Amino acid sequence: MKRLIGLSLAALLGMAATSWGAGFLCVNCGIHCMVPPEPCHERCDCPCDHGLHLCPQWKMEHAQRLIEELDKCDCCSRIRAVRKLGCPLHADWCCDHEVLAVLIRELQCDKCWEVRREAAWGIWHQNARTEEGVLALYIASKTDPHYLVRVAAAEALDILTLNHKTCFEQTLKGADVLIVQLRKLGYKPGSESCRLQFASACACAGCCHAAVPASPSAPEPIPLPKDTPVKGKPAAALPAGPDAAPPVVTTPATVTPMPMPATSVPDDVK
Repeated sequence: MKRLIGLSLAALLGMAATSWGAGFLCVNCGIHCMVPPEPCHERCDCPCDHGLHLCPQWKMEHAQRLIEELDKCDCCSRIRAVRKLGCPLHADWCCDHEVLAVLIRELQCDKCWEVRREAAWGIWHQNARTEEGVLALYIASKTDPHYLVRVAAAEALDILTLNHKTCFEQTLKGADVLIVQLRKLGYKPGSESCRLQFASACACAGCCHAAVPASPSAPEPIPLPKDTPVKGKPAAALPAGPDAAPPVVTTPATVTPMPMPATSVPDDVK
């Protein structure tokens, strides 16, 4: 009995010593230094260089048929066509770069806001992380008259440039300058003159290398008949080339009054 009591006391003293030692030795028990993670390396290469991109002939022909459907007047048909163009199963912009150009064109100049919203999502679904795609989404998020298109473009831009924001810092700075020029020209997505206004603003901002929708060519001047009177002062003709002589501007000659014929005066008048 005494032996059992002695062993029990020894065990209790050993447990107490262990707890006391742990309490004195563990100064910052449960607290660890926070080590900051290493910065993520952002790759600014082309997204087409990664992943599997199959380009069969039937897929490219199917994408061309979808592009032709965008010429229809029905808004619902264009919504379905743009939605399929944004799906990599129906079209792949890495195989056919016209797919991205069409999505940007619809995002900027389609009259239906539903089509523009689907085009914004289509650029993200195609993973078109290029200067053209990022610039188009950024401008749409700032200038589109419909708030749902602006929200869709902003969300698509955030997801598309996730972990790649530093790759497009200069592109977004140039986009801010371009937006100022667009507002001066009264640019409005979905209007009839949006392509010409966008091209003019790009020329003023010096970003012609960026995404500019295809604008119709300027109409040729209609020549007037030779006998047609022209009002105002005629403009001088421009030189044909850089080595051509400058135009010679001629001034109209002064008109001198004609002398009156001499008449004989009768003698009675004298």
